[in-house]
Amino acid sequence: MTGVQTCALPIFQTVTQWGELELDRAGEAKINWAQQLNTASVKVLDKFMNASYFFGISGLANYGLLNDPSLPASITPGSKTAGGYTWANANAAEIYTDIVSLFQQLVSQTNGLVDRETRLVLATTPAVEANLTKTNQYNVNVTDQIMKNFPNIRIVSAVQYGLSSGNLVQLFAEELDGNETVYCAFNEKLRAHPIKVDLSSYQQKKTSGTWGAIIRYPVAFASMLGV
Repeated sequence: MTGVQTCALPIFQTVTQWGELELDRAGEAKINWAQQLNTASVKVLDKFMNASYFFGISGLANYGLLNDPSLPASITPGSKTAGGYTWANANAAEIYTDIVSLFQQLVSQTNGLVDRETRLVLATTPAVEANLTKTNQYNVNVTDQIMKNFPNIRIVSAVQYGLSSGNLVQLFAEELDGNETVYCAFNEKLRAHPIKVDLSSYQQKKTSGTWGAIIRYPVAFASMLGV
């Protein structure tokens, strides 16, 4: 199976190949080798599609959730008592203060259209998210504080938020004025082309296409870099 190949359009493909001899050998071991190859090829396309939703397609006017040029500039986290700016060095109160700063930035950008009742998404890396388990002097952790004060918030994690410039935390409203603020778009979810039969082997091409993440309201996004 080859890797993912792209073209001038936001379309990409992969080719699965298997031979009669390897199918026979796998069959002796009761392994459905053709099905496993087929599943693997679909996962390869899914992973590339997922990456495009974060970073778009290089060289095209096709952007993702993290690199759309219309997004507001990231703000800087507050300095921590233990030193630096990262949440690894922060206590629970300092982490919660950073999240409130993000929310205040969001309220300012939307001129008050976002409030505490708005459906929000707080996203960062799995490692950074683990810091939300830190507790304050009253044995209340950061997650509990967030959920209490922002009742309609969702906390999600993805490794893509670990950028070369530092870990990113992104807070955004899921909708503004009744409209979705962002959605993931594709022009071809998955197309399995006809199987090509050779003398003693087979090939099949699978195609997908992506438009990246379509951000309708960049002002509905706030981010903090360097946590």
